[in-house]
Amino acid sequence: MMQPLALLLKEHEGWLMRRVRDYAIERDYTRYTSTLEEAWRVSIVGLTDSICAALELSAEPWELGPDDDFVHDPVAAFGVQEAQKHRTRGITLEMFLGLMKYYRLSYLDLVEAQEMEPQDLRQYARFIDRVFDRIEIAFCAEWSRSDAMSSVVSELQQANRKITNEKNQFLTIFESLPIPVFLLNSRLRITQMNQAASKLLLSKNRAGSYYYSGRAADAPFPWFGHEVGEFLAADEQERNFFTTLAAGDGEHRYRVSLRWMQDISQKFTGMIVIMNDITEQWRLEQKQATGGSSE
Repeated sequence: MMQPLALLLKEHEGWLMRRVRDYAIERDYTRYTSTLEEAWRVSIVGLTDSICAALELSAEPWELGPDDDFVHDPVAAFGVQEAQKHRTRGITLEMFLGLMKYYRLSYLDLVEAQEMEPQDLRQYARFIDRVFDRIEIAFCAEWSRSDAMSSVVSELQQANRKITNEKNQFLTIFESLPIPVFLLNSRLRITQMNQAASKLLLSKNRAGSYYYSGRAADAPFPWFGHEVGEFLAADEQERNFFTTLAAGDGEHRYRVSLRWMQDISQKFTGMIVIMNDITEQWRLEQKQATGGSSE
């Protein structure tokens, strides 16, 4: 009787992901969530798997009891693991539980949108409610345990060290790229640039010089106004073109790529500008073309 529910959830994981993302954007939870679609997909898959696992064990709603061991409940295991991960990232119980309510609402929205008998709808909704109840009680219980609370500071310190190291790793990679890369915000102001970009625009050749300058994103991007305008109007994900810029040693030829940041949370909405210097190849081709025409 309940197997159609499992199939419905499995077939609509994309719908569920978009639904909860929209709720998160509307309620401003995306200030503290991942910017990448994959992280949202994994959370939906984990919750759907929990509901399906509960269905395989029993098609009856998983009612609650005063002596239930929610923390070690296999149906609630995914929620407990997610709570532990988010707690180490500095997320509060109120934040996590609040967003979980919109995950629950998204699943209920999906069920209510189906054409089915009212009795089936109520049965599906009650089953989903009880699974979410067990998940929420489990991570609240785990979150509030005295031994867990005593380790929060240590967990946060370790997590902060890990985040700092990861940030430094990605910053090192960004600064080490041999081609200029600019990050622009939604107003097309420069928010970050790597060493190659700083050298090109500001004649500064020190890695991290812009990142550590503490500059606000108020400098307009000085080039490619026409191409950027066309890119904005075309509603494309990426656009590539060639252009020439004057430099101290003559003109330089670039293959420029414009790309939107892949942020479904809309927290970092902006553009990436990548400028690949192909001057040597361009000059060689010009020289060959000139030599060929003179023969």
